[in-house]
Amino acid sequence: MAAWISGIPLDEWPQQTLYRLKPAMVTDRAWFGFGARAAPVVAEVMGHFPGCRDDGWMLSAVMPGDVIEPHVDHQGPGWLCRVHVPLVSNDRSRFIVDGVAYRMKVGQAYRVDTREVHSVENDGATARVHFMFDVRQ
Repeated sequence: MAAWISGIPLDEWPQQTLYRLKPAMVTDRAWFGFGARAAPVVAEVMGHFPGCRDDGWMLSAVMPGDVIEPHVDHQGPGWLCRVHVPLVSNDRSRFIVDGVAYRMKVGQAYRVDTREVHSVENDGATARVHFMFDVRQ
């Protein structure tokens, strides 16, 4: 997935070009074959959550110098966690949970409780792109 997403110019991200929203988000599984590329990753990770289902696939690009302000996500019944899979990053990109900064490594999957206060800071020269999805019972 990392090689695939790296081949898509950042100006092709729909929200980035049309609305200049931060972060740029993609949820359309048809976009550049997103669903087909992500399905094997989801299947592998979901093997660690027997009896659960995946939900809400998304790609998020935080551009150089941008931040996602501290916030809490409100989750519905049956929600277990959000899985983050960094696809593109740099060593100046931080995912911060309850004031603790983490540098997530490309190609690894991370279980995140987004009900905790979290934010993102990208002080690097490149975009930080994560594939994310939720796990539900």
